Amino acid sequence: MNNRWLHLSIILLATTLAYLPIFANGLAIDDHVFVGKYHPTITEAFRGAVPPGHEGVYRPIRGLIYTLYFNLFGTNPFFYHLHSLIVHLAATVLVFGVIWEIGGIGVIRGKEWIGLIGGLLFGLHPVHTESITYIASSMDVTGIVFLLASFLFYLRGKLPVSAAFALLGFFTYEMTITLPLLLLLYEGILGRSGGLGRLGRKLWPYWVGAGAYLLIRFVILEIAGRSTYLGGSIYYAMLTLSKVLVHYLWVTIWPANLMNNHIISPGIEAFVYRGYRTGAILSQTILDPEILLGIGVIGGIGMIGWKIRKKFPLVSFGIAWFFVSLLPVMGLVPQGSIFNERMLYLPSVGFVVVMGWGLSRCCSRFLSGLQHRGSRFAGVGMIGVIGVIALLYGWRTGVRNLDWHDDVTLWQKDVASAPTENAYAYFALGNAYNDRKDYPKAVEAYQQSVAVNPGFAVGYASLSRTYRDMGNTELSNVYYQKAGEAEPGFWSQP
Repeated sequence: MNNRWLHLSIILLATTLAYLPIFANGLAIDDHVFVGKYHPTITEAFRGAVPPGHEGVYRPIRGLIYTLYFNLFGTNPFFYHLHSLIVHLAATVLVFGVIWEIGGIGVIRGKEWIGLIGGLLFGLHPVHTESITYIASSMDVTGIVFLLASFLFYLRGKLPVSAAFALLGFFTYEMTITLPLLLLLYEGILGRSGGLGRLGRKLWPYWVGAGAYLLIRFVILEIAGRSTYLGGSIYYAMLTLSKVLVHYLWVTIWPANLMNNHIISPGIEAFVYRGYRTGAILSQTILDPEILLGIGVIGGIGMIGWKIRKKFPLVSFGIAWFFVSLLPVMGLVPQGSIFNERMLYLPSVGFVVVMGWGLSRCCSRFLSGLQHRGSRFAGVGMIGVIGVIALLYGWRTGVRNLDWHDDVTLWQKDVASAPTENAYAYFALGNAYNDRKDYPKAVEAYQQSVAVNPGFAVGYASLSRTYRDMGNTELSNVYYQKAGEAEPGFWSQP
């Protein structure tokens, strides 16, 4: 077995072990809506049919996968989690393949190590748990697998196969719409395009495919975004975006405090829910230190990437990949959430390329100084370095997978991570307890929700409903009135 296949085997084994806990998990959050309840026909899927409350997306191939799985496996979570693991292993193999293809470009030592390190980082990165352990998200990530397959076949010169995978990706998950730009980045930074004419002949199928998706979605079917701009203004949306981008970068670099509903800054939560704290968004100005810092950090990284593009093209490519991959969730088309860990699945490829390059370079230099002690010692040292990385990431991923056991365990972790800020997490935890008919705990969680966000009308309405179910009409009426006070006209809205 040569080093390439040995390294890939190590990556797959470590990744599988880290994700084995998911098979003990049930359904969480939107899994309850999609698994067994969403199985459209081909016509319905391509017309944009989605479950109520999920309007604003167009993912027809994903819908057909749900239909296939429902007909094969019903609602058994095991097979859906098996799909999740297979999707992640396939993506990891493809990332390894991409890194192997481009790993020798630029100033780099130890190409054989960059694939191993990059592949391990991708397969074991804790931030990917939401993308994979969460069934509804892993179905979306199937589209990322198609994108990565398209990119790898492009690198190997198999353009018809690449274009076919690209089309599958576009109609599975809209995050893949950046593929033409990623290919353009590759050609501009790492490739040998041979002139604009030749480049145009290579890339036109990808632009046409992406254009077809956009035309069908926005013009023919008129499927817009899932929400409105933050504060009702693209200006406030862009101000908040500067914080969001830094948060995406930080969570990728330091995935220690993972949550489903992140706190972007005081008063601004990831989930933009009915009754969210608009005041914190509207109080922002472009001169706020946090916003200026965000603009400075992103601008500085971009400048560094541009400056080093000739000397260290692989690093520049990784930086560009990270930010370009995030374009679909940068607020131009409003979403139901301004931050999701699962949105980092594709951008993290850029991160692991940079980290794989940097670590393999540093380790190669360090170990080359030990060659006089024998190549065996150097090899053991390299394996030790990689082993520490794998253990740290693998341990954190395994622990995070346990949080996704069910709705209660997931939201308990969120409120423990941000007990004074996470109003939505308390609300969602209350819903989870309510589903179990554990009304006292549901009431406690809802009360925490409105304590954090006193203007959260839905929190008061949920308290009213729960007290009604408990037979306490007096308190139910009190919180019914509070919901109307927090948001005038609340009860007359759909």
